Amino acid sequence: MKDGKRILAVVPARSGSKGIPDKNMQPLGGRSLIARAAELLRSTDCSWIDRAIISTDSASYADEAKRHGLDAPFRRPPEFSHDKAGAVETMIHAMTEAETHFGERFDVVLIVEPTCPLRRAEDIARAVDLLLASGAESVVTVSRADTKFHPHKLLRMADDQLGFYDPAGAAVKARQSLEPLFFRNGACYALTRACLLDRQAVFTDNTRGLLIERDLVNIDEPIDLEFARFLVEQKGLA
Repeated sequence: MKDGKRILAVVPARSGSKGIPDKNMQPLGGRSLIARAAELLRSTDCSWIDRAIISTDSASYADEAKRHGLDAPFRRPPEFSHDKAGAVETMIHAMTEAETHFGERFDVVLIVEPTCPLRRAEDIARAVDLLLASGAESVVTVSRADTKFHPHKLLRMADDQLGFYDPAGAAVKARQSLEPLFFRNGACYALTRACLLDRQAVFTDNTRGLLIERDLVNIDEPIDLEFARFLVEQKGLA
């Protein structure tokens, strides 16, 4: 509990990943991605989290989560388990099922994806602190976007003709003049109950960004997993 608010953390981990088979069970530093998320949420640094659960369609994923301290009070149904299922609908299902199972009402839900394994407890705590202190409906952790991929530097090609994706890019003379942009890094999403159940959205007109300025990896493809292993094994990141 934080500031009198009951907190539910949800680790979403469906099976059937196409980019990396059994992605959420891949080992990193001797532990699966599910285990890393579970152990962080159940650590003393996250003792203020009231309940931490996994939302999965897989019995083996649920067993792995339970071995490392998460509850698995339900199995995610097929309509929320395919690759086009919406994150909001999946989280609404997770919260309502958790409230029914535990007989509790939660004020804040945290989305803690296994695929950002280098997060720290402080990232999650800062997201919740910002949510509660600012009166925001949601907080999303972000990283700075490399200026090489700024929209004003992107190009499009049609019939071998190359041009700027955004015509304003033609006027850019130095990268230092580009507006700083950010991307979601997957470390944590913090939503109020009303944001999830009433607004049914993660992003609203009252969403705050929490900038994390250190190496993080959001694992989608095999190269992402290899980079995460490099950071853990060669650079000693936890």
